[in-house]
Amino acid sequence: MIRRIWAGIGRRWRGFAARRAVARGNRVLYGPTQVELTADEVAVVSLMKDAAYFIAPFIAHHQALGVRHIVIVDNGSSDDTVAIAKTFGGVTVIRNRLPAKRYEVLLRTHAARQVLRGGWVLFVDADEMFETPLGAALPQLLTYLNGQGFTAMVAQMLDLFAPGPYGESKLWDYPKVVTQANRYSLGQVTSVPYHDRAQIGFNWFLRSNQGAVALKIGGLRREVFGEDCFLSKHSLVRNLPGAQLMTHPHGTSGVKVADVTGLLRHYKLAGDYLARDRASVAAGTWDHAEDAKRLAAATDGDAFTITPAQSQVYTGPQALVEQGFLEASDAFRRFL
Repeated sequence: MIRRIWAGIGRRWRGFAARRAVARGNRVLYGPTQVELTADEVAVVSLMKDAAYFIAPFIAHHQALGVRHIVIVDNGSSDDTVAIAKTFGGVTVIRNRLPAKRYEVLLRTHAARQVLRGGWVLFVDADEMFETPLGAALPQLLTYLNGQGFTAMVAQMLDLFAPGPYGESKLWDYPKVVTQANRYSLGQVTSVPYHDRAQIGFNWFLRSNQGAVALKIGGLRREVFGEDCFLSKHSLVRNLPGAQLMTHPHGTSGVKVADVTGLLRHYKLAGDYLARDRASVAAGTWDHAEDAKRLAAATDGDAFTITPAQSQVYTGPQALVEQGFLEASDAFRRFL
């Protein structure tokens, strides 16, 4: 009993120390230090490092969707990530150099709490582009979620790739990737029930949630590279007082999960992705070893071509609902 008490005290102290370290490490480089959001407004929060390749189209895409504000947490970039972000209005840039491998969740959530008041928070990575379900306008989606009392929405990552050899597509800039890397595969996607303890490694964080949508594992990167990657993220979370915006890189806690899922167009395989993977492995950026698996699989160098058993051309979220990758309840369809 005493040992468990001391263990609990130790965990709480380490959590406090980590939060304090992140708070002390945050430095606002650019933009507003506080943004007030209404209940039908959303702000993006993104943790980035050396994301100059992605950042301009990333910001432009989400601003075009109607996002009110974007908070970039720069994790110590040595390229033009910050300089490019500063060319946009409606953006706040916070720098914190603490290692993302250890502080990933806190780096995102503390920045959100520091800058944003009210509304919704959309957590998106630099190589992701959020799409609303069934093409709904963003204010429409938020009106539905608020009206139904939902406080979080799951988004599914769809890995998109270029059909030609790596040596050709690695030279493309990101705008060209977004238009030309338009293939995907659902051949090795596994759907699991929301509260499946056996298959969801972070299920502990979801135990207090009300949710029934299926979560997804695998997909293209499992088929081609052998990655057992989790595709579902609780990307959109209501920014309520005391809410736990993110408790795991893919999850949040104490929320009512929507009966509709969004899409994250995922461009992990954009441009010279193997060079990025080599840099990540050399720096020991992550523990999951997904970057090492991609390097091990791409043994043909520039001739390497991503060739799943069956690929399809991306045409939008509607087709993915029909294919069962995304969900849209009858209530949401009637609302639209």
